[in-house]
Amino acid sequence: MSAMRGSDGTCRYLEFLAARDGEPDFARHVLPRREAFFEALARVPVRSRVPVDRDAYLRNLARHRPARGLDERTLWLLATAKTNQSERFGVGLAELYGRVTAASDPIALHVQLQETYHTRILADVVAMFGLPVHAFPPPLLARTLIYWLISVPRRWQLPVVGCAEMAGCVLFRALRDRGVALFAGEPDVAERIWMLYDEILGDEVSHVGFVAAQLGRRGRALMRGLYRVLGARLAAGMPEVVRLFGRPELRRRFRAPFRLDAMVAEFPRLAFAAATI
Repeated sequence: MSAMRGSDGTCRYLEFLAARDGEPDFARHVLPRREAFFEALARVPVRSRVPVDRDAYLRNLARHRPARGLDERTLWLLATAKTNQSERFGVGLAELYGRVTAASDPIALHVQLQETYHTRILADVVAMFGLPVHAFPPPLLARTLIYWLISVPRRWQLPVVGCAEMAGCVLFRALRDRGVALFAGEPDVAERIWMLYDEILGDEVSHVGFVAAQLGRRGRALMRGLYRVLGARLAAGMPEVVRLFGRPELRRRFRAPFRLDAMVAEFPRLAFAAATI
Protein backbone atom coordinates (compact mmCIF):
# COMPACT_ATOMS: atom_id res chain seq x y z
CA MET A 1 0.00 0.00 0.00
CA SER A 2 1.35 3.44 -0.91
CA ALA A 3 2.27 5.99 1.74
CA MET A 4 -0.54 8.18 0.47
CA ARG A 5 -3.08 5.56 1.55
CA GLY A 6 -1.25 4.22 4.57
CA SER A 7 -3.53 5.47 7.33
CA ASP A 8 -7.00 4.39 8.32
CA GLY A 9 -8.32 7.86 7.50
CA THR A 10 -6.99 7.83 3.95
CA CYS A 11 -8.23 4.27 3.39
CA ARG A 12 -11.73 5.36 4.40
CA TYR A 13 -11.37 8.46 2.24
CA LEU A 14 -10.67 6.23 -0.77
CA GLU A 15 -13.81 4.23 0.04
CA PHE A 16 -15.76 7.49 0.23
CA LEU A 17 -14.36 8.62 -3.12
CA ALA A 18 -15.26 5.34 -4.78
CA ALA A 19 -18.85 5.71 -3.59
CA ARG A 20 -19.06 9.41 -4.51
CA ASP A 21 -17.27 9.40 -7.86
CA GLY A 22 -17.13 5.87 -9.20
CA GLU A 23 -14.02 4.44 -10.86
CA PRO A 24 -11.83 7.23 -12.31
CA ASP A 25 -11.20 7.08 -16.05
CA PHE A 26 -8.04 9.14 -16.36
CA ALA A 27 -7.68 8.58 -20.10
CA ARG A 28 -10.99 10.35 -20.72
CA HIS A 29 -10.78 12.58 -17.63
CA VAL A 30 -14.09 11.23 -16.39
CA LEU A 31 -15.59 10.33 -13.02
CA PRO A 32 -18.76 8.34 -13.84
CA ARG A 33 -20.95 9.60 -11.03
CA ARG A 34 -19.96 13.21 -11.71
CA GLU A 35 -21.06 12.66 -15.30
CA ALA A 36 -24.38 11.31 -14.03
CA PHE A 37 -24.72 14.44 -11.87
CA PHE A 38 -24.31 16.72 -14.88
CA GLU A 39 -26.71 14.63 -16.96
CA ALA A 40 -29.34 15.01 -14.24
CA LEU A 41 -28.82 18.79 -14.21
CA ALA A 42 -29.12 18.96 -17.99
CA ARG A 43 -32.55 17.34 -17.79
CA VAL A 44 -33.74 20.22 -15.60
CA PRO A 45 -32.12 23.32 -17.12
CA VAL A 46 -32.18 26.60 -15.20
CA ARG A 47 -31.82 29.97 -16.89
CA SER A 48 -31.82 33.36 -15.19
CA ARG A 49 -34.23 36.02 -16.40
CA VAL A 50 -32.36 38.83 -14.66
CA PRO A 51 -30.72 41.15 -17.21
CA VAL A 52 -26.94 41.24 -16.98
CA ASP A 53 -24.50 43.46 -18.84
CA ARG A 54 -23.12 40.92 -21.31
CA ASP A 55 -20.86 43.41 -23.07
CA ALA A 56 -19.31 44.57 -19.79
CA TYR A 57 -18.77 40.95 -18.73
CA LEU A 58 -17.04 40.02 -22.00
CA ARG A 59 -14.89 43.17 -22.01
CA ASN A 60 -13.65 42.45 -18.51
CA LEU A 61 -13.20 38.70 -18.82
CA ALA A 62 -9.69 39.07 -20.26
CA ARG A 63 -8.70 42.08 -18.13
CA HIS A 64 -6.46 41.59 -15.14
CA ARG A 65 -8.34 44.30 -13.24
CA PRO A 66 -12.05 44.96 -13.76
CA ALA A 67 -13.15 48.35 -14.98
CA ARG A 68 -14.59 50.82 -12.51
CA GLY A 69 -18.32 51.09 -12.07
CA LEU A 70 -19.31 47.45 -12.63
CA ASP A 71 -22.42 46.37 -10.76
CA GLU A 72 -22.31 43.62 -8.13
CA ARG A 73 -23.87 40.98 -10.36
CA THR A 74 -21.31 41.50 -13.12
CA LEU A 75 -18.46 41.43 -10.57
CA TRP A 76 -19.82 38.20 -9.09
CA LEU A 77 -20.08 36.57 -12.52
CA LEU A 78 -16.51 37.63 -13.35
CA ALA A 79 -15.24 36.32 -10.01
CA THR A 80 -17.05 33.03 -10.59
CA ALA A 81 -15.57 32.72 -14.08
CA LYS A 82 -12.02 33.56 -12.97
CA THR A 83 -11.66 32.12 -9.48
CA ASN A 84 -10.59 28.71 -10.79
CA GLN A 85 -7.85 29.98 -13.12
CA SER A 86 -4.95 29.04 -10.84
CA GLU A 87 -6.42 25.65 -10.01
CA ARG A 88 -7.01 24.88 -13.70
CA PHE A 89 -3.45 25.98 -14.57
CA GLY A 90 -1.96 23.84 -11.81
CA VAL A 91 -3.96 20.77 -12.81
CA GLY A 92 -2.74 21.07 -16.40
CA LEU A 93 0.89 21.48 -15.36
CA ALA A 94 0.72 18.52 -12.98
CA GLU A 95 -0.25 16.30 -15.89
CA LEU A 96 2.17 17.93 -18.33
CA TYR A 97 5.09 17.32 -15.98
CA GLY A 98 3.96 13.81 -15.12
CA ARG A 99 3.19 14.54 -11.48
CA VAL A 100 -0.17 12.82 -11.93
CA THR A 101 -0.55 9.96 -14.41
CA ALA A 102 -2.89 7.02 -14.98
CA ALA A 103 -0.56 4.99 -12.74
CA SER A 104 -0.78 7.41 -9.82
CA ASP A 105 -2.34 6.54 -6.48
CA PRO A 106 -6.16 6.25 -6.85
CA ILE A 107 -6.79 9.10 -4.41
CA ALA A 108 -4.52 11.38 -6.45
CA LEU A 109 -6.48 10.47 -9.58
CA HIS A 110 -9.79 11.30 -7.91
CA VAL A 111 -8.49 14.63 -6.61
CA GLN A 112 -6.97 15.58 -9.98
CA LEU A 113 -10.19 14.82 -11.84
CA GLN A 114 -12.31 16.57 -9.23
CA GLU A 115 -10.30 19.73 -9.87
CA THR A 116 -11.12 19.53 -13.59
CA TYR A 117 -14.80 19.23 -12.73
CA HIS A 118 -14.61 22.44 -10.69
CA THR A 119 -13.90 24.35 -13.89
CA ARG A 120 -16.93 22.73 -15.50
CA ILE A 121 -19.13 23.48 -12.51
CA LEU A 122 -18.24 27.16 -12.49
CA ALA A 123 -18.83 27.35 -16.24
CA ASP A 124 -22.30 25.89 -15.61
CA VAL A 125 -22.98 28.59 -13.02
CA VAL A 126 -22.10 31.34 -15.49
CA ALA A 127 -23.98 29.59 -18.30
CA MET A 128 -27.25 30.11 -16.40
CA PHE A 129 -26.86 33.76 -17.41
CA GLY A 130 -26.10 32.98 -21.05
CA LEU A 131 -22.40 33.81 -20.62
CA PRO A 132 -19.23 31.91 -21.61
CA VAL A 133 -16.08 31.14 -19.64
CA HIS A 134 -12.70 31.35 -21.39
CA ALA A 135 -9.41 29.93 -20.16
CA PHE A 136 -6.71 32.48 -19.31
CA PRO A 137 -3.42 31.99 -17.45
CA PRO A 138 -3.43 33.23 -13.86
CA PRO A 139 -1.36 36.29 -12.83
CA LEU A 140 2.44 36.02 -12.85
CA LEU A 141 2.77 35.56 -9.07
CA ALA A 142 0.27 32.68 -9.10
CA ARG A 143 2.00 31.08 -12.09
CA THR A 144 5.36 31.33 -10.35
CA LEU A 145 3.99 29.69 -7.21
CA ILE A 146 2.40 26.90 -9.25
CA TYR A 147 5.64 26.20 -11.14
CA TRP A 148 7.45 26.06 -7.79
CA LEU A 149 4.89 23.62 -6.38
CA ILE A 150 5.23 21.35 -9.42
CA SER A 151 9.03 21.24 -9.12
CA VAL A 152 9.65 20.78 -5.38
CA PRO A 153 9.53 17.55 -3.35
CA ARG A 154 6.09 16.59 -2.08
CA ARG A 155 7.00 17.20 1.57
CA TRP A 156 7.61 20.89 0.74
CA GLN A 157 4.57 21.10 -1.47
CA LEU A 158 1.93 19.75 0.89
CA PRO A 159 1.68 22.57 3.51
CA VAL A 160 1.34 25.17 0.73
CA VAL A 161 -1.26 23.07 -1.09
CA GLY A 162 -3.15 22.61 2.17
CA CYS A 163 -3.10 26.36 2.81
CA ALA A 164 -4.48 26.99 -0.70
CA GLU A 165 -7.23 24.41 -0.19
CA MET A 166 -8.21 26.07 3.09
CA ALA A 167 -8.36 29.44 1.34
CA GLY A 168 -10.50 27.84 -1.37
CA CYS A 169 -13.01 26.67 1.22
CA VAL A 170 -13.44 30.23 2.49
CA LEU A 171 -13.53 31.85 -0.95
CA PHE A 172 -15.97 29.44 -2.57
CA ARG A 173 -18.30 29.74 0.42
CA ALA A 174 -18.18 33.54 0.17
CA LEU A 175 -18.97 33.43 -3.55
CA ARG A 176 -21.78 30.94 -2.99
CA ASP A 177 -23.39 33.07 -0.31
CA ARG A 178 -23.10 36.29 -2.31
CA GLY A 179 -24.51 34.66 -5.45
CA VAL A 180 -27.49 33.27 -3.57
CA ALA A 181 -28.15 36.71 -2.09
CA LEU A 182 -27.78 38.54 -5.41
CA PHE A 183 -30.24 36.25 -7.19
CA ALA A 184 -32.61 35.53 -4.31
CA GLY A 185 -35.47 36.86 -6.45
CA GLU A 186 -35.09 33.80 -8.68
CA PRO A 187 -35.36 30.84 -6.29
CA ASP A 188 -34.50 28.23 -8.94
CA VAL A 189 -31.34 30.12 -9.90
CA ALA A 190 -30.33 30.68 -6.27
CA GLU A 191 -30.89 27.00 -5.50
CA ARG A 192 -28.78 25.90 -8.48
CA ILE A 193 -25.97 28.29 -7.48
CA TRP A 194 -26.03 26.83 -3.96
CA MET A 195 -26.02 23.25 -5.26
CA LEU A 196 -23.17 23.76 -7.72
CA TYR A 197 -20.95 25.64 -5.29
CA ASP A 198 -21.58 22.98 -2.65
CA GLU A 199 -20.21 20.35 -5.03
CA ILE A 200 -16.94 22.28 -5.10
CA LEU A 201 -16.97 23.00 -1.37
CA GLY A 202 -17.42 19.32 -0.52
CA ASP A 203 -14.31 18.51 -2.53
CA GLU A 204 -12.26 21.38 -1.12
CA VAL A 205 -13.10 20.46 2.46
CA SER A 206 -12.13 16.85 1.74
CA HIS A 207 -8.85 17.93 0.16
CA VAL A 208 -7.90 19.84 3.31
CA GLY A 209 -8.39 16.68 5.34
CA PHE A 210 -6.46 14.60 2.83
CA VAL A 211 -3.47 16.95 2.90
CA ALA A 212 -3.58 16.97 6.71
CA ALA A 213 -3.54 13.16 6.71
CA GLN A 214 -0.23 13.20 4.83
CA LEU A 215 1.44 15.64 7.22
CA GLY A 216 2.79 15.17 10.70
CA ARG A 217 2.10 17.48 13.62
CA ARG A 218 4.67 20.04 12.48
CA GLY A 219 3.47 19.96 8.91
CA ARG A 220 -0.09 20.64 9.97
CA ALA A 221 1.06 23.50 12.19
CA LEU A 222 2.93 24.96 9.21
CA MET A 223 -0.15 24.58 7.03
CA ARG A 224 -2.27 26.45 9.58
CA GLY A 225 0.38 29.13 9.92
CA LEU A 226 0.60 29.64 6.17
CA TYR A 227 -3.16 29.95 6.01
CA ARG A 228 -3.19 32.64 8.72
CA VAL A 229 -0.50 34.62 6.89
CA LEU A 230 -1.42 33.97 3.25
CA GLY A 231 -5.10 33.00 3.14
CA ALA A 232 -6.57 36.48 2.75
CA ARG A 233 -3.68 37.49 0.50
CA LEU A 234 -4.48 34.65 -1.91
CA ALA A 235 -8.06 35.88 -2.18
CA ALA A 236 -6.89 39.48 -2.52
CA GLY A 237 -4.86 38.44 -5.55
CA MET A 238 -8.15 38.32 -7.48
CA PRO A 239 -9.21 41.93 -8.15
CA GLU A 240 -12.83 41.01 -8.89
CA VAL A 241 -13.10 39.35 -5.49
CA VAL A 242 -11.63 42.39 -3.73
CA ARG A 243 -13.97 44.73 -5.60
CA LEU A 244 -16.97 42.51 -4.83
CA PHE A 245 -16.39 41.96 -1.10
CA GLY A 246 -13.98 44.68 -0.02
CA ARG A 247 -10.81 44.00 1.95
CA PRO A 248 -12.41 44.36 5.42
CA GLU A 249 -14.98 41.65 4.61
CA LEU A 250 -12.31 39.34 3.23
CA ARG A 251 -10.16 39.83 6.32
CA ARG A 252 -13.15 39.09 8.54
CA ARG A 253 -13.89 35.84 6.74
CA PHE A 254 -10.28 34.66 6.83
CA ARG A 255 -9.80 35.58 10.48
CA ALA A 256 -12.75 33.43 11.55
CA PRO A 257 -11.74 30.04 13.03
CA PHE A 258 -11.30 27.36 10.36
CA ARG A 259 -13.42 24.49 11.71
CA LEU A 260 -12.85 21.50 9.46
CA ASP A 261 -15.07 19.24 11.58
CA ALA A 262 -17.99 21.67 11.28
CA MET A 263 -17.49 21.93 7.53
CA VAL A 264 -17.58 18.17 7.10
CA ALA A 265 -20.78 18.03 9.14
CA GLU A 266 -22.28 20.66 6.84
CA PHE A 267 -21.65 18.47 3.77
CA PRO A 268 -22.34 14.93 5.01
CA ARG A 269 -22.82 13.46 1.52
CA LEU A 270 -20.15 15.51 -0.20
CA ALA A 271 -17.19 15.68 2.19
CA PHE A 272 -14.94 13.38 4.19
CA ALA A 273 -11.91 14.46 6.22
CA ALA A 274 -9.16 11.84 6.41
CA ALA A 275 -7.61 13.84 9.27
CA THR A 276 -8.23 17.00 11.23
CA ILE A 277 -6.07 20.10 11.28
